[in-house]
Amino acid sequence: METIPSFTIDHTKLKCGLFVSRKDYIGTSCVTTFDIRMKRPYHDEVMETGSVHALEHLIATYLRNDPLWGNKVLYFGPMGCRTGFYLLMAADLEAEDILPLIERTFDFAAEYEGEIPGATPKECGYCVDMDLAAAKNDAAMYYNVIINPKKENLHYPVKRKPRAKKSDAKE
Repeated sequence: METIPSFTIDHTKLKCGLFVSRKDYIGTSCVTTFDIRMKRPYHDEVMETGSVHALEHLIATYLRNDPLWGNKVLYFGPMGCRTGFYLLMAADLEAEDILPLIERTFDFAAEYEGEIPGATPKECGYCVDMDLAAAKNDAAMYYNVIINPKKENLHYPVKRKPRAKKSDAKE
């Protein structure tokens, strides 16, 4: 089997941030997949499942209700490694295009008070595993990264080409 593109990113060099993971085309329509990387792989502790689940409910609800972008949101959900989330949007976009949306979203999650949307047995398959306090903490830490991002927080690490050996250069 061929390696899928997301496995070609060197996760040992990946910082927290907002990255374009891939772009797929369905006819002439583009779907952009964003990697919302909240935890630095192999450096930070991964998110607890209660935080991931609470953030999934809060952020999916917030994004789909956003008056500017809500109609372009196709999917928001967690990564199995618990270091972040994927956001799929119907448009050809770059991280910088949606940065204000992501800032608003994580500010909302960090400050959220009240009942978590969709957190009842009728609405959710396992609503007892949600931790709002941990979710707010994780959202606040991520918000602090993206409020003033650097290039390393918006673009995947560049793969470096191997340098030619001195003996190769003479030939």
